[in-house]
Amino acid sequence: MSRLTRVKALIPPGLRTRISARRTSRTRFMETPLTHAIDRWAFRRSLEAVIVRTGHLSGVEWLGRSIWQFPMDAWLIQEVITSLKPRLIVETGTHRGGSAFFFATLFDLLDIPGEVISIDVAAEQTVPHPRITYLAGSSVDPDIVGQVSQRAEAVGGQVLVILDSDHNAAHVAREMASYAPLVPVGGLIHVQDGWVDQLRPGRGFGDGPTIAVKAFLAANPAFVLDEEIEHRYLLSIHPYGWLRRVSQD
Repeated sequence: MSRLTRVKALIPPGLRTRISARRTSRTRFMETPLTHAIDRWAFRRSLEAVIVRTGHLSGVEWLGRSIWQFPMDAWLIQEVITSLKPRLIVETGTHRGGSAFFFATLFDLLDIPGEVISIDVAAEQTVPHPRITYLAGSSVDPDIVGQVSQRAEAVGGQVLVILDSDHNAAHVAREMASYAPLVPVGGLIHVQDGWVDQLRPGRGFGDGPTIAVKAFLAANPAFVLDEEIEHRYLLSIHPYGWLRRVSQD
């Protein structure tokens, strides 16, 4: 009998079981309140660093165009478009047209017969593409909403609404109320930039998108927060950012 075997024999069976379980647990990814707190801190610091280093994401490009998207979130949008196959993407907040161009080229690559409507009060720039229609005006102007509604009805199929204009809670609430009726069951509203409510670079902004989303969900049981999408890759600057319609009413 080896020395190790003799030593083991001296340990009471119950204690041997606890020691074995403890060793096994150490080989797994440790999840404790402390590690969760550290993870949250690390995630926030990473996001803050990316926002600052890229000039609030102005340095993030797709095919040479600035798209003002966090890279992990852009990848996630690509996955959503691939699975949802929307016939129409409605984007509020054109800015310089980079995101609309990103969505349109994804339609090209995926061979989806989709189109993009991008809305802005005063876009700094637009990127021409046959799939993109740019509308000049407020995203909550009844005339603009009416034009988009007519187009959504004409194309049929799924609709993906992406809200990325004025991030003030009151404006986001009006946008959700205006465009939620366009989204069929299974479709999504993507509310961007909830980070302004949670991260240090957003301090002083006031009530932002997450405030509007929480109020919208409380009043609209036809929509639920799609947490699987939001947390799929852990890092995102769009907390409370994916709302899926699960019923008509």
